[in-house]
Amino acid sequence: MSENEQKKLNPQIMDVEIGIRELRSIKIYPLSMSDQLKLTDLISTALAAQFAKDDGWQELEIVAFIVNLMKENLNRILTMVSDEDGDKLLAEISNLQAAAIAEAVYETNYGIVAKNFKSLFGKLSTLFPSERPLPPSVNDTDTDLMTSTESPTGTEALPSDS
Repeated sequence: MSENEQKKLNPQIMDVEIGIRELRSIKIYPLSMSDQLKLTDLISTALAAQFAKDDGWQELEIVAFIVNLMKENLNRILTMVSDEDGDKLLAEISNLQAAAIAEAVYETNYGIVAKNFKSLFGKLSTLFPSERPLPPSVNDTDTDLMTSTESPTGTEALPSDS
């Protein structure tokens, strides 16, 4: 491979082994920003619909929700992240391989991005302090107060009973 070809390689492209009877390698590509926004909207919409109809989630309902979400959308997601037909790819992958693909998609498109944004927000917070400056304290003001313990009316001696 020439040096120019090596420079063009995208380090975000991952090879994943798939196959039920025979293993073969497929490439998992990072999502375009457009596809990433579509996928995020798809998941957000499904979650919002689920939260709207249920008061509380039981463990079994969560599993059913995730299975249904994947069943309805996994072929679309596989088509977005590979050169493969998602419907045909579903027939060739095991659950474990699907989990590996899901992890690769998450790390490439969301995990690294979340870490980068967290770092960026940390850097920006030094430029834009979120707290307002505190008002000057009483000790910071330049007022010379001369206090006296003497009474302004003076003190008179009390009559003694002697």
